[in-house]
Amino acid sequence: MTNYELRITNDQITNRPRPKIALVLGGGGSRGLAHIGVLKVLAQEHIPIDMIVGTSMGGIIGVLHALGYNPAEIGQGVSRLQQSSLLNLKLLTIRARQRHVREFLEEALGDKTFADLSIPVTLMAVDMKHGEEVCLRDGPLVPALLASSAVPGAFPPVHHRGMELNDGGVIDSLATHVAVEQGAERIIAVDVYPELEKANPWIDPVAAIMGLSLPSINLSADNGPRVPSIAASMWRAVRVMTWHLHQKRLAESPP
Repeated sequence: MTNYELRITNDQITNRPRPKIALVLGGGGSRGLAHIGVLKVLAQEHIPIDMIVGTSMGGIIGVLHALGYNPAEIGQGVSRLQQSSLLNLKLLTIRARQRHVREFLEEALGDKTFADLSIPVTLMAVDMKHGEEVCLRDGPLVPALLASSAVPGAFPPVHHRGMELNDGGVIDSLATHVAVEQGAERIIAVDVYPELEKANPWIDPVAAIMGLSLPSINLSADNGPRVPSIAASMWRAVRVMTWHLHQKRLAESPP
C-alpha cells in the first residue's frame, strides 16, 4: 500500500477563493434598529459583505450602510425618523405619512441611485396588482425604499414602473432565497420579528410599526377578555399567513 503525503502551503490557503457573503436584513419597524448592532459586530470582526438584501426597515438600513454611513450615523437618522413619527403620524393621513418618510429619505439620499452604492443591494417589494414578489436593484433609491417600506394600511402603494408596490414583508420579510439566487455561499440573516406566540395579538401591527399603539376594546361589563380592533384582527391573520410562508422559505434557503 502506497502512502501519499498532502501538503498545503500558507500561500495556497491565502489564495483560496473567499466564499461570497450576503447580509439579509428583514423588516420589523422599530425592531429593525437591531440591524445596526449587527453592522457594528461585522465591522469589529472584519467580516466583508458582498451583497445586501433588505426589506422595509432592513432595506433602509442596508442602503445607508452601502452608502458609507457608519452604524452611529445610521442609528441617529433612523431614531430621528421614528421620534418624528411618534409626534406626527397619529394625526396624518396615509399619504401625508408617505410624504413625511419621503422627505426624510430625500434629505439623507438626495438623487442617489443604486449605482452609487459600494455594496450591491436588493430591495424587496410586492406588486399588489399581480401578487408577485419584486426585486428592486436599479434606478433611484428613494422610490425603491418607499416601496419596500410601504406597509399596507399604514402607507399607500408606491406607483413605480407600472406596478403598485408595497412592503416586501407581505410575502417574505427575510428574503434569504434571493441571496441564494444571486450566488451567495454564506448568508448572515437578521430576523427581528417575534415568534407568533410571543407577539402581542392585541396591538395593531400597523400601529406598532409606526411606533404607535391602538387600544383593544373591552366589551365585557365584568372586565373580561379584551376584543382587538378590526384592523388588529385582520393583521393578526395576515401575520399568521406570512409567518408560515416565512418559515417555509427559510427551510428552503437557510442562512
